Amino acid sequence: MVDLPDFVVSGDEARLFPILAETSKEKRVASIFLAVMTQIPALSEEVLGTVGVRVGKRTRVRAFTEVVLKETVSDGCRPDGLLIVDTGRAQWSALIEAKIGRNELTQEQVQKYLELAKANGIDAVITVSNEFVARADHSPVSVAKTLLRKVDLFHWSWSWLATVCEILEYQEAVTDIEQDYLLRQLNHFLAHPATGVERFTQMAPTWKDVTQSVLNDEALKKSAPEVEAVAASWIAEERDLCLHMSSHVGQEVSAKIERKLAGDPAQRLKSLIDTLVSSQTLGSVVRVPNCASDMDVCVDLARRTVAVSMSLKAPLDKKSTKARVNWLLRMLPDDDDRLLLRAHWPGRGAPTTKDIKSLREDPMVIQNDNPDAAPHSFEVLLVENLGKRFSGRRTFIEDVERIVPSFYDLVGVNLKAWQAAPPKPVKSRNEPDPGELTHADLEPAGALPDEE
Repeated sequence: MVDLPDFVVSGDEARLFPILAETSKEKRVASIFLAVMTQIPALSEEVLGTVGVRVGKRTRVRAFTEVVLKETVSDGCRPDGLLIVDTGRAQWSALIEAKIGRNELTQEQVQKYLELAKANGIDAVITVSNEFVARADHSPVSVAKTLLRKVDLFHWSWSWLATVCEILEYQEAVTDIEQDYLLRQLNHFLAHPATGVERFTQMAPTWKDVTQSVLNDEALKKSAPEVEAVAASWIAEERDLCLHMSSHVGQEVSAKIERKLAGDPAQRLKSLIDTLVSSQTLGSVVRVPNCASDMDVCVDLARRTVAVSMSLKAPLDKKSTKARVNWLLRMLPDDDDRLLLRAHWPGRGAPTTKDIKSLREDPMVIQNDNPDAAPHSFEVLLVENLGKRFSGRRTFIEDVERIVPSFYDLVGVNLKAWQAAPPKPVKSRNEPDPGELTHADLEPAGALPDEE
């Protein structure tokens, strides 16, 4: 008999092999994922950590489907799942509402689940869909803040969950044989297109119109819905790009977001719209663990280019421009036609830019007007003009997710930040300090101490 919480009238444990109708694809995928998560502590720890729930050695994670709660708020409001996390001292619970394929969450539906959770004393509602958000505490839908006073709202994308599973397998974080088998099977399952798990594959329908407006030298308006749709699409692509890079390097890759914007999705969107309108660019900063610096991704709608760059301080132990440029070139094994080097100079000297191939032949071609100056920092760039592919909703995304990993393989994985050498001793130790014993003051070898 299933041991159900007090606020649950009926329900089944999440099944690894759920018996459901063909039309219940969402419930099937949710049941399988929840069932596997309860059996793999490493997976529970990674996933639940994003909603502020700590999973320890004694923590028990349970999951249920087909749940009927004691208190109801409206007819037909039945969640796809229920999570219970019991630490022995405290219990945390969350309703699960899952969407699959291109089905999207609605404000009305999410608000009903928040009301249902509140009525039954449940701590949170977690939505799962193919929609992307920057963080788990952001939601694809806007709800009344009054509903969030006693119930938290979180969101996971299926693509993010699949990436977490991929990284755990790649890092061999699951050592138990049975758990490892379940993890590998779950990865295989989530990777199959028939499950309905989708990555972000295309920009908003207004992408082509906005890019054409920029090409026609028409001013973009901050209040235009097509501009907002493009900015929102880029935020979704940023998240998917980080997941794509996470799979590429086998570790978690994240987007660097200003602190004042990180917790406010609406303000983040507004800031991106402002940048798009004023400079006709979209940009993100991607952070790869242990990289020499963050990777800046810049999409220029006027030039139809995608540029990726990393910045490094020049080595201060090398005085000339030639020596500093050669120091950087030695870290770049490939002469890709798209690679450029930009040098930044002291004072008001404007940056100078040259392609890597030219610098191999003559490092001094990057020198500015002052022959005695040496650059204080460098920027390595990969710039690609997409031409007609730029305005394609799908081809643009394909190219961005090809260019960024390519830059990482050519540049990111090879660059190392310069570090000053440790200081040398200030003076010689040939002469003893005052008060220090000399060799003559020491007892002869083998001498015995005076007897008392």
